[in-house]
Amino acid sequence: MISINPRSIYTFAKKEFLDNIRNKWFLLLTVLFIILILVFSYVAGGQTGGDTFGNMQNTVLLMMSISSILIPLIAIILGFATISGEAESGALYVVLSYPIRRIEVLLGKLFGLGAVIMVSIFLGFGLGGIVIAVTVGTESFGGYLGFILLSIFVGFIYLSLSISISAYCKKRITSILGGLILFFWGLIYGTVLFAILLATGGSYDSLFAGDVPEWFFNSVVFSPQDLYQTAVQRAFGVSTIQFENFSFEIPDFLSTPVVVISLIIWFIIPLILGYIFFKRRDI
Repeated sequence: MISINPRSIYTFAKKEFLDNIRNKWFLLLTVLFIILILVFSYVAGGQTGGDTFGNMQNTVLLMMSISSILIPLIAIILGFATISGEAESGALYVVLSYPIRRIEVLLGKLFGLGAVIMVSIFLGFGLGGIVIAVTVGTESFGGYLGFILLSIFVGFIYLSLSISISAYCKKRITSILGGLILFFWGLIYGTVLFAILLATGGSYDSLFAGDVPEWFFNSVVFSPQDLYQTAVQRAFGVSTIQFENFSFEIPDFLSTPVVVISLIIWFIIPLILGYIFFKRRDI
């Protein structure tokens, strides 16, 4: 059984969090999230032709594709050099010379950097949500709260993935490359699925009609970003994925519990692998 000292984890997490406050990451992210939610709310309001700002549901569904790219990118940037970068500079050797276990270092980095993402998202989207609530109303508040929590969690998922890559890679540059591959895979995943669909006998006509095979929807579990978007839509009670020329009904088997459990698996497995890689690493 792995022995863990919670105080050591807290101390290390606090250091990571305070370091990122001092280098302005925290302030930058908070302002970015406030601007993001208000800009998309303004656009959503213009689309409906009513209030200056759109309601919470329309705002989130409009900006969801951007947040599903931006939050993973931020997490990858924060986490890609956590192990490999400090190992290369010699800082990790100094850290491990103290009476602290590697699992405590790993979890401390995860929770410290995760706190940066969590607090900045909570403040940014939270303050933006207050503006929307005051000007438009609190309709779909429960869905909006679910969106905030899911955004925080997908940030933790990509931190877990990027820290795992950093623990595996020997050099900072290879960690950067691994992070870029992870990020771009999320971007092109949907395109790859469409290409496979067309290559296996599917057609644009069947696509526009929403007539796609079951494996197409099952494959959502291989992309945390797609799972995140599906979970956000479920949080608002939306069952149809609407595109410009066609729409899909989200299958019943992609229920909220299934999607959330899949996201939890995406968080836990990279974290376990990251610990294994870090434990075996020569410093």
